[in-house]
Amino acid sequence: MDKIPRDIIYFVPQYLDSGDGVMLLLLNGEKKVCHMSIRSFTKKLYSMYAIDPFTIKKLISKKIGQKNLLPIVLPDVTFIPVKTRKAKVATDPIFGYVNLSQVFKIDEKEEGFEILFKCGAVLQCFGSAKYFKRRITAASIISDYFSSMWAKGVCTIKEECELENVFSLE
Repeated sequence: MDKIPRDIIYFVPQYLDSGDGVMLLLLNGEKKVCHMSIRSFTKKLYSMYAIDPFTIKKLISKKIGQKNLLPIVLPDVTFIPVKTRKAKVATDPIFGYVNLSQVFKIDEKEEGFEILFKCGAVLQCFGSAKYFKRRITAASIISDYFSSMWAKGVCTIKEECELENVFSLE
């Protein structure tokens, strides 16, 4: 991945002939396909910032009181999970992620909803628009929380993680 994450409007899982893939829409209107699973893609996003996904997910989960479908919070961008397809097999990933700062409007439809982005792009989604709006609120709160933490520095983050004997030393 050669683009800065804040240049990504959304990334969603996509079925490819070769297996799982991820389709990205970039700010310049370009669509790209990565030949990896969405799970691998999100891990690479975190690794670009040298962030441990397990630790940050634990912090986010603790703050918003939810264990699954957590926003991806990075120093300069936050992505919100949204259901973008129906699974062919029970284990298929069905959630993609949209850039919080790029969401312009949410239009409820008979089946699901559409997200309109500031650049004019539209993403068809499944599920409830009301529930997605709640995710936006939670992601905004978490994003603000982490922004202030990152501004304070690494020591504050370490304290927040409540790392107790990380290396299991006695």
